[in-house]
Amino acid sequence: MFTLQDYKSTPDTIQHYGKEKQDLPIIIDNGSFQCRAGWATSESPELIYKNVMAKNRANRKERDWDIQVGNEIADIEAVRWMVRSPYDFNVVVNFSAQETLLDYAFKHLGINTNDSVTHPIVITEPIANPSYCQKNMSELLFEAYSIPKVAFGIDCLFSYNNNCLGEDNDSTALIVSCGFQSTHVLPVIDRQPDIKNALRLNLGGYNCTAYLQWLLQYRHPQHVGEFTLNRMENLVHQLGKVATNYSELVNQWTDLEFSAQHITEVSFTPRATNLAPKPGYMQSSYLALEKKLKQTEYKLYEVECVMEIEQENPEGAAKGCLDVGCDDMEELKLHAEGLQSEIDNIQSELDEEYRNESTVKQRNNMFKLGIEKFQSPEIIFQPSLVGYDQCGLSECIETVLQRYDATVQERLANNVFITGGNSKLNGFIERVSVDLRKIRPHTAPVCVKHASKPSLDAWKGAAKWANSDQCQSYFISKSDYEEFGAQYYKQHSFSNRWVDPTLNASK
Repeated sequence: MFTLQDYKSTPDTIQHYGKEKQDLPIIIDNGSFQCRAGWATSESPELIYKNVMAKNRANRKERDWDIQVGNEIADIEAVRWMVRSPYDFNVVVNFSAQETLLDYAFKHLGINTNDSVTHPIVITEPIANPSYCQKNMSELLFEAYSIPKVAFGIDCLFSYNNNCLGEDNDSTALIVSCGFQSTHVLPVIDRQPDIKNALRLNLGGYNCTAYLQWLLQYRHPQHVGEFTLNRMENLVHQLGKVATNYSELVNQWTDLEFSAQHITEVSFTPRATNLAPKPGYMQSSYLALEKKLKQTEYKLYEVECVMEIEQENPEGAAKGCLDVGCDDMEELKLHAEGLQSEIDNIQSELDEEYRNESTVKQRNNMFKLGIEKFQSPEIIFQPSLVGYDQCGLSECIETVLQRYDATVQERLANNVFITGGNSKLNGFIERVSVDLRKIRPHTAPVCVKHASKPSLDAWKGAAKWANSDQCQSYFISKSDYEEFGAQYYKQHSFSNRWVDPTLNASK
């Protein structure tokens, strides 16, 4: 039994900003699902919040806007139509929203310096981030916040830095980055990312969630309003599983005995925003019994009134007996006993009806989750399930490996590193390992590693790099920005490769 719950965020508190934090670098893992921000000397980020904002115009005449950001949005489903993200897929394009989200981060880190942020910034970006987007981010940080310097780096490479990099046998690796909007396969050759041979799959954690929502809404239309994206995220994270052999699993689920043993019962509390359901048969039956009970109780009341006046007004009692259909007082007493017995029987029926109706209501607030918990993550390996004309993750890995000679292929396959929040799905690492062994020659070495903290390691790796001496020469300073322009970029082992946007693609 699994209980489906809504995710409720808790507002962040404003951190203390003391002298000991002056000149410390700020690390921002700017993901399309969550943003993680904190000081480079911390073990974990001080702030973790959904990278979205909700803007509602409270008073249209006065142009008064009510803006909620990140964890300030207690129930995201209530304002889903107002939610805005700085991202289009995994690339920042809405810099107005990005500025609002950075305001939120700097405010809750406690920074109170006037009109500026006097700290170096290390910020993550996606693989092959367009030069135009990186230029706009530099412009935003230098112009809006007057930061002293900034360094950019790829999130999955920072995660790799926190887990593996340091030994000679880790200098060449195949990194699989499982993000919210996309999945990347990035080869690293002798500590340098080979981005021209990287591949991107336009599916990620969001697509798994949306696909599960569609499956459940289709199969349980009576609960269509209950399957919100918020709840589906919770369901995928808790119950989602990646099958080692999906086609074999589908055949197993056709067996009724197997499916009965592996189905999960899921209960939920109806959302308060939903309209009350129309009365069903059992509700109507319950109301009919209540009406009958009241009528019988009133009849008994009339009989008891006649019996009470028997001693004081015998003539009135005799007339009352006739009015209720009895010939004398003896018959009236027998009639009273019959009415009381009928009331007891109706009350018993009501109690039983109430128990049945409560059971039905509880049963109606449950559904069975079967093969859907395998279907939703399978789209990463079979995009055709959702109509995408792309190869799956295992085929992407095979394609990247085939672009190198046998020696480099062996080094890459012997050091496959998987990171990103979507890789936390149960069975994900095992599936990649099995598929990779099918790709490689018989007895060829294969090693698949998983990030220790798939969602946090990008931030931790960036903080580790920011505290090292080698980082200092790769910051872009305010003077560099003013002299060379916003498009100025410094390459390093964890960065994208800068491409002059004025060059033709053919060159």
